[in-house]
Amino acid sequence: MIGALLLAGGEGRRMGGVDKGMQLLCGQPLYRHVLQVLQPQVAWLAISANRHLGEYAAGGYAVWPDAAPWQGMGPLAALATAAASLPAHVALLQTAPCDTPLLPPDLVSRLQAALGDADVAMPVTAQGPQPACLLLRVTALAGLPAYLAAGGRSIRGWLAGLRVVEVAFDEAGFANANDAAALARLEARIGAAG
Repeated sequence: MIGALLLAGGEGRRMGGVDKGMQLLCGQPLYRHVLQVLQPQVAWLAISANRHLGEYAAGGYAVWPDAAPWQGMGPLAALATAAASLPAHVALLQTAPCDTPLLPPDLVSRLQAALGDADVAMPVTAQGPQPACLLLRVTALAGLPAYLAAGGRSIRGWLAGLRVVEVAFDEAGFANANDAAALARLEARIGAAG
């Protein structure tokens, strides 16, 4: 079974320290836009969050704050926490950050089709790799605690020890709201497409 982990546990430094997932885009929190695209593509979903846990849980999803040993270690903390909590029937896990509301509706199926015997399938656009939007085998998470314990914090650094297949995508689907200006651009873009 394919599950998904929505990454909403970041510190939002480039957005003034706010919870990015809760920032409004067209009148709705950013994370809900991502859920609407992601949920139909997977059989199970959880949210990694460290603030506003009640609001994230209101949709009926499991919400996992970063476990104590991994707090402050970025998105890999979410994966290390998830590794200990995933249901046994989830064999593949799609990750998606809460600030990418335009994800492709065929993201998971295209990554799964390309995965083959690799550990991870990663989207790549003309702008480069999209390492926060991985489809990975749950078994690939086994070495993550050791990587973090050794001081590793980079997704790309962790991926260097795994078999990764890259899958070409159009960059439009990975536009993100990293800061207030990017959020405003997305609002204008969605409004114009409206």
